[in-house]
Amino acid sequence: MPLSKSELERYQRQLLVDGWDQNKLKNAKVLVAGLGGLGGASSTYLAAAGVGNIRLCDSDKVELSNFNRQILFSSNDITKSKSIIAQKKLSELNPDIKVEALPYKLTEDNAGEIASGCDIIIDGLDNHRDRLILNRVSFALKIPYIYAAINEWQGQLGFLNPPVTACLACLMPQKTIDSGSVPVVGAVAGVIGSIQATLAIRYLITGETPLTGKILIFQADRMEFETLIFDKKPECPVCSRK
Repeated sequence: MPLSKSELERYQRQLLVDGWDQNKLKNAKVLVAGLGGLGGASSTYLAAAGVGNIRLCDSDKVELSNFNRQILFSSNDITKSKSIIAQKKLSELNPDIKVEALPYKLTEDNAGEIASGCDIIIDGLDNHRDRLILNRVSFALKIPYIYAAINEWQGQLGFLNPPVTACLACLMPQKTIDSGSVPVVGAVAGVIGSIQATLAIRYLITGETPLTGKILIFQADRMEFETLIFDKKPECPVCSRK
């Protein structure tokens, strides 16, 4: 379908990018699970780029302690639902797209329904338990999953593409235990969330997955990036099952 006059104006700078296909973004559906520092940054850039359907899942409410890293919210939003506030703000940013708010917790029972029909899953979560739920759904439904995490000055992410690549359980098995609140430099969350959005947009337009089978690590205190390669584990409880 041809882009409208307003869409042509809104996206004029990215339409100049070689090989850009706005209609592929317009017809895409992305799940952003978690709307903290990572999900707030990634969902903002996905909306700005014109991803046509964005599904936001987060059961939390806005708290004062969020603001060093969570750019979607303001002081007036304290005690309000993150997913509903994010839906409103992203819809205001780009009224040409559909933004869906799911203000409830991701669980083993509902994760499949939440992710169903999506072209890609973006991890904006803050705990490993829920990431492993997303990982299992990604493998079961064969939906690419952009994993990410941050800790102090470090951020990391990877493009998990089942069944081609190893899954998150290969890299970090289920026995991993979360240790509560994690120290976070807010700007690092913005960097990693922006890279997640960039990876998603590139995949949706070109089908390319530059980080397949790799983890990209950003050490912000040293301003260094490094890439680690990882493989499937034969004993993995998720992707080794036949």
